[in-house]
Amino acid sequence: MTDDIPLRWLRAQRSLDLRMLCPPGDPEAGFSVIQPTELTDPREFLQPRAVVLTVGVALSRDVSDDNDPFPAYVDRLAEAGVTAVGVGTGLFFPAVPDSLVTAARGHGIAVFEVPRHTAFISILNAVTEERARRSRRGQEGLVVAQEKLSATAVRGGLDELVTTTARQLDAAVAVTDSDGRVHGHHDRAGRSAVAVARRQRASGADSDGRTWRITQRMSPQGDRFHLVTVVAGHPFSPHDRSVIKHAAGLADILLQRPAYLRRSRTGLNSLALQLLLGLDGGDQSMGRVLDDAADGDGLVRPVVVAADRRADLDRAVAAADRAASRAGRHIFVTDLPGTDADAAGALFLFRGSRAVAAVAEEFGDAAAHVRVAVGEPVAWGGVTNERVQRLEAAARALTPGRHVGPYEAGAGWLGQPEVRSALDRRAAETVDRLAPDGDLSTTLLTWLRSGARVAPTAEALGVHRHTVRSRLDRVAAICEVDLDDPVVRAELLLVSVRPSGR
Repeated sequence: MTDDIPLRWLRAQRSLDLRMLCPPGDPEAGFSVIQPTELTDPREFLQPRAVVLTVGVALSRDVSDDNDPFPAYVDRLAEAGVTAVGVGTGLFFPAVPDSLVTAARGHGIAVFEVPRHTAFISILNAVTEERARRSRRGQEGLVVAQEKLSATAVRGGLDELVTTTARQLDAAVAVTDSDGRVHGHHDRAGRSAVAVARRQRASGADSDGRTWRITQRMSPQGDRFHLVTVVAGHPFSPHDRSVIKHAAGLADILLQRPAYLRRSRTGLNSLALQLLLGLDGGDQSMGRVLDDAADGDGLVRPVVVAADRRADLDRAVAAADRAASRAGRHIFVTDLPGTDADAAGALFLFRGSRAVAAVAEEFGDAAAHVRVAVGEPVAWGGVTNERVQRLEAAARALTPGRHVGPYEAGAGWLGQPEVRSALDRRAAETVDRLAPDGDLSTTLLTWLRSGARVAPTAEALGVHRHTVRSRLDRVAAICEVDLDDPVVRAELLLVSVRPSGR
């Protein structure tokens, strides 16, 4: 049995000082329980595959020149399905009687000697601790298996879930419905679960004793229901059964999800057609979609998140999505045009009632690597390109890990046409010359945002400080500017973070 402890484990416990006198008939034999008893006929109280412990109190009274009680005693143990018997010596018997060993060998029952200095309770305690250890390991293994199945279901859907479940169980798996339609299956070790599933046979073992099956029924959907059927060449352990139940639950979710997704997709398709044709209902349809982002007053907060690296922005988006999922909501986010791989940006919509600090917390640990500019609450129709550009300019003027609210940024003037025109001209004379060398552009912007400090710049870029200084010397030469002049540095920072034209 899969939940038994192998007898060889007990034999290997040197601290117990047990001496095996007769090995079990099956080298892989296991035991289910340790049962001390001094009855000469304990059959009524013994569990199958037990290890019996005795010092022979009652048996010693029956020993005489013309009576040997041990063969009959062993016969009774064999009838009860005992795996092994441990005889305590030094009290009633100086050694394990030879006739007991001979009789046990005939039945395939193991015999070991328990020396007087080894208390029976110490054997019981050792087995209890081993069972607890195996239980902990089994629970840990089950958690790992369930996490793997959950990740597979999210990533690959039903087909990959079925395949992974089959590999976890070393069994064939099939998902069918009450009409016999197959929704997914994976054959294994020459076995298929499809035929068994279509017959909707109950769990059990085949008559040949070489095939085991489990059928798990899922939640009904009206008159219809789905089944997960598993067929294996081995019995199913409690761990296997837990894995099957978890896989069935995930399959149930995946099979019911298409109806929900279909309704959502239909709504988006309707919106796309209305926008394409310019129908009057476009704004109304857009409102139905974006109303989920608004608070009770119909207001949203536009938020721009800027990052020096695409990977940092992706982590921020993932963190916000996890936070929204915990709250039972969806995120509203889109990449900003005009940004490249080295200067990524995204626009989020949060509920208008969210405080600035609460918005920043949505990005978790990823907030330390991005810049966040939070706008004032507005109706979703007030989220214009001009407003987004102002937020982007405010975000890009920050250092990584900082965030500002709508009344702190103070950089809206950067988006004014005359200011942007002047910045563009100055950019053409200076930082645009660095375009052929992305490392120089990134180094300059990182250095300016760090307050012209070399050490933080080197740490942020993952390079040596000498490399930063060398690049800054090249920047000064190419742009023909004096980087020691604080006015020049301020000018270059404004030029570098100016809003992108859209």
